[in-house]
Amino acid sequence: MDNTVKIWSMKEFWTYVEKSFTWTDLPSKFPTKYVQFPVFIASVHSNYVDCNRWLGDFILSKSVDNEIVLWEPKMKEQSPGEGTVDILQKYPVPECDIWFIKFSCDFHYNATAIGNREGKIYVWELQSSPPVLIARLSHAQSKSPIRQTAMSFDGSTILSCCEDGTIWRWDVIASS
Repeated sequence: MDNTVKIWSMKEFWTYVEKSFTWTDLPSKFPTKYVQFPVFIASVHSNYVDCNRWLGDFILSKSVDNEIVLWEPKMKEQSPGEGTVDILQKYPVPECDIWFIKFSCDFHYNATAIGNREGKIYVWELQSSPPVLIARLSHAQSKSPIRQTAMSFDGSTILSCCEDGTIWRWDVIASS
């Protein structure tokens, strides 16, 4: 791990990806390819990056900075590996300053959910600016760091895996 986010191009290897779906010979005979150099490297965080996701042409990434950052990579066509970033938005996550806390998104990337070291979950709306906190989920018995969340297709259910071995389920309750 390091504090950079790297992007590799699969353009010249895409035919091998397509062949992998229909390969019938021994797996060991498949022509392995190696993509050595990234086309883009960015230092968005001051510490190790432990979670990232594409959001269209943008990237969501997280370190131990108590926030998720939404940013746009600006690649230089003539200089592979070089470029700049535009920070678009930051989603604060208090008490999220430890390693191996992963965020998740619903299928349509309308929302993201992330736990923290106190057993709380923050759910942010991704399609609004400035950021809108949809919910802060907590329970008196959930005090252990939440290492991973998983959102259902429509975002109506969130699962969280905690360091103490518990799994919590949160469901949206329809208001009448």
